[in-house]
Amino acid sequence: MHRQFNELRLTGTLPSPSAAGLRILELTSTEDFAYDELIKTILADPALSGRIIKIANSANRDGLPPVHTVAQATMRLGVRAVRSVALGFSLIADNRRGTAKGFDFTSYWSNSLATAVAVHMLAQVTRYPDPASAFTCALLCDVGKLALACVHPERYSDIVTANPGAPDLALAKIEGREFGIDHFEVSAELLAHWGLPGEFQEVALLRAMDPEPAEEVVVDLGGPPELLTLVRSGRQIARVMNGSWDIDDARWRGLFLSLRHVGEDLRMDSDALLSICDAIVPSLDDWGRLIDLPVTSAGSFQDIAVEMERRGLRSALISTTFEAGADTGDYDSQPLHFQDELDRPLLPIDGYATEGAAPTRILVVEDDPQMMRLIAHHLKRQGFEVLTASSSSEGLSRALEHSPQIVVTDWMMPEMSGIDLCRTLRRSQAGARMYLIIVTACGNDEQVVEAFEAGVDDFVAKPFNPRILLARVGAAERAIQLRERAEAAERSRLRQVTELGIMTRKLRAAALTDALTHLPNRRYAMQRLKQEWESRERNGRGLAVTIVDIDAFKRVNDEFGHDTGDAVLRTVALHLQAHTRGSDVLCRLGGEEFIVISVGGSTDAAMVAGERLRAAVESKAVEHGSFDEAVTVSLGVATATPEMQSFDDLIKAADEALYAAKEAGRNRVCGAAAKVAPDASGQSDRRSA
Repeated sequence: MHRQFNELRLTGTLPSPSAAGLRILELTSTEDFAYDELIKTILADPALSGRIIKIANSANRDGLPPVHTVAQATMRLGVRAVRSVALGFSLIADNRRGTAKGFDFTSYWSNSLATAVAVHMLAQVTRYPDPASAFTCALLCDVGKLALACVHPERYSDIVTANPGAPDLALAKIEGREFGIDHFEVSAELLAHWGLPGEFQEVALLRAMDPEPAEEVVVDLGGPPELLTLVRSGRQIARVMNGSWDIDDARWRGLFLSLRHVGEDLRMDSDALLSICDAIVPSLDDWGRLIDLPVTSAGSFQDIAVEMERRGLRSALISTTFEAGADTGDYDSQPLHFQDELDRPLLPIDGYATEGAAPTRILVVEDDPQMMRLIAHHLKRQGFEVLTASSSSEGLSRALEHSPQIVVTDWMMPEMSGIDLCRTLRRSQAGARMYLIIVTACGNDEQVVEAFEAGVDDFVAKPFNPRILLARVGAAERAIQLRERAEAAERSRLRQVTELGIMTRKLRAAALTDALTHLPNRRYAMQRLKQEWESRERNGRGLAVTIVDIDAFKRVNDEFGHDTGDAVLRTVALHLQAHTRGSDVLCRLGGEEFIVISVGGSTDAAMVAGERLRAAVESKAVEHGSFDEAVTVSLGVATATPEMQSFDDLIKAADEALYAAKEAGRNRVCGAAAKVAPDASGQSDRRSA
């Protein structure tokens, strides 16, 4: 079920790229952009320039000469790749910290980088056509976690603190209960918001779904399946690289042994895969130094494999239960109940908390020890917390380390003057918030103007008058308190906005959710089918529908009561949900009927999937009160054909196939005829939305 991240447009706290990244996005938003302007924008950021040149050279699979300029790198990579790479790197540069104390921002980016480097290497080896774009997709496909940590810092901190090491799927379910949306969906919406390719969005969403079993018919999901496979494989390799590298650690050993699935997905033998993994390690070290991100000191994959062989562990392959993260807690014990959250009150508006707050912190930078002691003495008498520095360089270091609200600095000092100190502080994010007062004997108009242009907020003239200094500091404190009040009010407003966004999302989800089975309801099914039909008309993808009907359900209600009927519906819904492919959409139509929408599916694939659903329901008896019987279902499958005029025709065809299954004795799957006459009314009476 598609849920919108309303906070995307209502708050200013989302992860955002740097000025260079934003300018590149703006420049390349149309086809007729100025190429020279793009090059100039990249060159304005030396770090970004170096990273783009590096990825252009590392993506060189054809033995071409290395590039040395941004223009050459852009020509080799292509504008699309440069655009996405620039966005990815600028996001790392500007989103390395935040207020979500329980969320490890550094670890998040280190894991994302490891995944991206692994995917980049795999893309080159497997001849994927655009390794640079694959790098960016892998780097950003988990950006939804970062967004939730930025928009809902307190609540997301509580989630990650209470669920350390939770697998992504389990974490997504917890996020869904708390926010009405999960990080997979947020990632896809952010990637769309930044104008990145549609296949990036599909990878972000489909990465949440289990890969199809190998023995099933392969289904075309619309985007390049190679990219999804690369990202899943790179993610698995990154998890091994960032693990403990201890063979006696059962969980890490399981991750390492599960690399055999990566080899199967990429059609590589184990030795080739291990060699590639060992080549990823030094590449990750290089990227970590280039981006200034800490990376785990990974060992040798081949040495670990040899040691496992020596210990006889190669055959001790990971089990399905272990892969699912059985030792990480019961994350799925509760179903997603939207209605349980609707009466939850909005969080209260924050108070300004000025009374009883910590004293204002003031940094005094003065190379004259006597003057420093005098200024510090008067400030301490007024209850301020005072820090001191005897030089500009020390003052700069202490200012960036302790973030004082007010800085009082002398003008004339060796090494770096007070004016230069102020200019330097104003260029930093922390220094931009400080109130700067300069103490000077220079009092002519030109010097005063120079001081204010350098970013000084106020000045005190020498000879020093303590009362004037304290009056200036008092004015600074009032200005700081007013700013903090405004910021507190803005935080409260944003908090209310985000809470309203969560509530709106949950209300919308509740309106589209069946209260009994917690599946998407009829309304959602018709909306989704309409969307997929229109998408099919644009891109020509296949579309299949399966209607599922519980056999002899009326007898259950008549003989055992409606409470037993409800239990049967819930149980069948759980079996269907557990065995529906991740790429399919399961909804309850009403009564005893369900519908499965298969995007990109062929008739053969839908028939195979339908048989799996039928067998799953039949295999387990339903127990409720005196009722203890196996329940069966009949299924009708139809695939969209050129003769069909609307999705109503598709539903009608599936209905007719279901009727045929019932007539043939129930508990079976039937496919529709090759042709279906258009419904003259243009609307199916039974299925109209």
